[in-house]
Amino acid sequence: MEGTLPHYQIILTREHGLDQIEVQVEVTAQVFSDRVGALEALAEKLADTLERVLGIRIKITLVEPQTIQRSEGKAKRVIDKRGQT
Repeated sequence: MEGTLPHYQIILTREHGLDQIEVQVEVTAQVFSDRVGALEALAEKLADTLERVLGIRIKITLVEPQTIQRSEGKAKRVIDKRGQT
C-alpha cells in the first residue's frame, strides 16, 4: 500500500482469554513526518483492507522506518507473546 514499506511484524497476545493480533507496519519517512490525521487514515485503511480480506479486525500500529529489526536470514515476522505473563 502506498506510504508503507515491506517491513512488518505480527504480534500475538492474549487479553482476558481472547487472542489479540497487532500488525506493526513501517511507513515511509515522508508519511511518518506528515500530520497525525494522515497516519490515522492510513492505519484505518490498512485495518479495513485486512478485515475485508481476512474477515477479522486487526490492530494496526504504524512505526517509523528502521524500527522493525532486520535479520541476515529469513525475517522473523510473527512474535507470539500469548504464553508470557
